[in-house]
Amino acid sequence: MANGQLDFDNGQSDTRSGEMRSAPARPRVNAAELQAGAEVREVYLVAAKELRTTKSGKPYLKLRLSDRTGAVDCMVWEDAERIAEGFRSGDLVLVAARTSEYAGRVQLEATTITAVAPGDVDPRGFLPCTYRDVEELKGFLRFHVDSVYDPHYRQLLGAFFDDPEFLERFATAPAAKSFHHAYLGGLLEHTVSVADLCDHVSQQYARVNRDLLVTAALLHDVGKTDELTYDRTIDYSDAGRFLGHVILGVTLVSERASRLPDFPDDKLRLLLHSIVSHHGELEWGSPKRPKTLEALIIHHLDNLDAKVKGFLEIVEGSRDADWTDLKNLFRRPLHVPRANHQEPEFIPPTESDPPTRPY
Repeated sequence: MANGQLDFDNGQSDTRSGEMRSAPARPRVNAAELQAGAEVREVYLVAAKELRTTKSGKPYLKLRLSDRTGAVDCMVWEDAERIAEGFRSGDLVLVAARTSEYAGRVQLEATTITAVAPGDVDPRGFLPCTYRDVEELKGFLRFHVDSVYDPHYRQLLGAFFDDPEFLERFATAPAAKSFHHAYLGGLLEHTVSVADLCDHVSQQYARVNRDLLVTAALLHDVGKTDELTYDRTIDYSDAGRFLGHVILGVTLVSERASRLPDFPDDKLRLLLHSIVSHHGELEWGSPKRPKTLEALIIHHLDNLDAKVKGFLEIVEGSRDADWTDLKNLFRRPLHVPRANHQEPEFIPPTESDPPTRPY
């Protein structure tokens, strides 16, 4: 076993020498690399499992399989009930399947699925993770922390991000169970993006308290380090189910601020309000609606980054289709955006081409 993968190849006999020699390691077929019309025998993590029935009453199994590169739907049409008894959600399984295409996306149609013995592979090696460089994202995070001049907010940020143990948890955690940034490193990626947007917006409008805004951006989702678990699958912890990341975040910030000497109550209240109200509306899980300029900005930019990322993740698996189906976060068909270089008739410019006018 190497690099978190099982080697299912057997040794091959060299008839010329009469000696056994190991076959070359079979390259892994990652979820993001699957192409329609191929035979696949590979290990994936069961991210979701659902036994359903067709209109005629025949049982079938729908799975969501994942690895570090992404996720893919998998259908089991024959002998579904028996196969379903052999594994649970969160297990690593060896899948024998044929790839097909449905609604513009590649999916697996499995014939056999068997659970991998516990301990053979680390399940976290199969959880999806950010494609961004984590050390680079940490550098962007540090840039925003260092850009805060207010001594109290700067000290509070240091209480979190100068703590190596906390920083590692923060950099590893997903930002959600589903919908957006639902992968390892997602919380760090989302936080940096929201801080980037807040930094830009603070320069566009008068009377914005930039240090408060950036501090709130960096800490608005800090409670997700306790809300989510990600040992085998991404799921909610007991604390996450009982309290949610908003309450957990307010508690974490309050506790660390209480350890700092003479942290001003008025500054803490403004910061906590931005955190407690960042979902914007009561029906969206926000205990309070935004009542300050900074809280209003945080709410809209947090929502913007989550929705844009969620949109891109929905259309990511679409190949040649122009539209998605309506089974998604937005509950409506979405048009698949394509850049010029993705169009088949696109011809890249050469150095001899005259520059085009920007208007």
